[in-house]
This record gives sequence, structure tokens and C-alpha cells, in this order.
Amino acid sequence: MMDEKMLKLKNGIDEKIEDFLQNSEELKRFIAFRKNNFYDYSIRNTILIYKQNPNATLVAGIKKWNELGYKVKKGSRAISILVPLIRNIIKDGKEKEEVYGYRPVNVFDKSQVEATENAVEIPNIDVEMKMSKEFKYTPMKLYRAVKKCVEQYAPIELKKTFFNEEISGQTDGKTIYIKKSNNRIDMAGVMIHEFIHYNCHFDNKEKISKSRAEIEAELGALIFGTHFDLDVSGTYKYLSSYRRGVDIEKSFEKVLGIMEKVIYGNEEKQGIQEIILGL
Repeated sequence: MMDEKMLKLKNGIDEKIEDFLQNSEELKRFIAFRKNNFYDYSIRNTILIYKQNPNATLVAGIKKWNELGYKVKKGSRAISILVPLIRNIIKDGKEKEEVYGYRPVNVFDKSQVEATENAVEIPNIDVEMKMSKEFKYTPMKLYRAVKKCVEQYAPIELKKTFFNEEISGQTDGKTIYIKKSNNRIDMAGVMIHEFIHYNCHFDNKEKISKSRAEIEAELGALIFGTHFDLDVSGTYKYLSSYRRGVDIEKSFEKVLGIMEKVIYGNEEKQGIQEIILGL
């Protein structure tokens, strides 16, 4: 039975790839689907999710949903994905992890669950920032300094719109894309958020969860906003919603080291603080 299910999933992936090759619009939709919601998933599982529910935005197993205070709606059809089976082996005198197979696992999209009285809020990505009374610079000056700093590390492309209008920014690990806005403070915060994704979450050496990736990106925005006296009150609520199962102390230490270089610079690159004083 297990072999049959695995074969069915594999055939489903192959069929969907054929669809992409024959239909450029379908491929375009899949690329947007992956960028918007599932960039930290394997291509295999992203295709499986897309094939079974192209409107999915956030998936988790029934146990995880229950931990968060949600129950799966009656009659909901599960989405099957493949989870690697990992064992430790000794190779060249060192212990390493080896993938020796896969097993199917059922997950459900957030549209398939309903909140109980103990449910935590499922946050949308919201990095909107505002000035506080202590803010010392003009919004445009801060925006230009952040853009100039980040461009030392990654190309930035400004866009009028995204496939999903709720998105303010995204990255594919090669370019950072930012939606144009009249709120230059917000655009600066989005750049920092996406820069952490760009810098930390496209290294195949370490697989991390979506929750951890979002926490680390928003920690970068929080550190940035705090340093430049911005109103970051909404960020704390966002982080508390996402933090379950994440070692936030470890993530904070990691992101703080990156943000110190971004804010203060080093021998090779200018930091935001130095750039803004020169504008």
C-alpha cells in the first residue's frame, strides 16, 4: 500500500512537470505560488502542494495545527507530501546524515482549519513600519541609505505590483524585489526583511522551517527599526505568533551578527549608519 501511494505521488509530480512544459501560463502561476508562499520547501513538495491545492498558502500536519489551537474542518481532503527518512552514518571518520528514503505525510492548508478557543493568531506577513517621535531622519533619507547598503550585497528590483497584492517584497536568493510604495519607511523595513531571507535562507546546507525563516527575517526588521527609532510595536505580536517550536534565542544571535554589519558596516562595506550621515 505504501509503495502504491509513493508511486502515485511520484507520477503526480511527473504529470505536473509535463503541464508546465506545455503551458507557459501554468508555469508562471507555479513560479509565483512558490515565491509567494513555499520558497523554503523542496521543489518536489511544492509541486505536490500546487497540484493538490493551487490556492494553498500555509500548510501543516494535523498535530501541528492542534498544537496551534486549530482543528481540521470535517470533510477536508489532505494534501500529501513526501518527508525524507534520515539516518546517521559514519563516513571518513565523521558522523553525517544520510537520506535513505521518503514517506508520505498528510498536511492541511490554513483554509482547511478552524480556530478553537485556544487558537493563536496566524499572522500574515506584515512589516509595515512607521516613524516614532524619536525618529531623527527623513523617510527618504533612511530609505536611500538602506537601499544603498543592501545593494552592496544583492541587486534590488522595484516593482509596481506582485502576483499577490498583499505582498510587499520577496526574494529568490538572487534578487530582492520590493513593491513601490509612498511609505518609504515601510519600503526600508521590507528591504531588511527580504535581505535576511536572501542572506540566510537560500543555503542548502541547512533546511529550516517557514516559521523560523519568517522569525529571522522579522528579527532583522525589528533590530533595524529599534536602532533607528521606528515604531516596531506590531512586530512583537507577529513574532510571538510565529515563535512556537523555534529557538528564538539562537535565531536572534544569528540575525544580530548580520544586522550589526548592515547597520555599522565593516572594513569592506559601508553600514546604514555611515551611509545616512553622508547623504
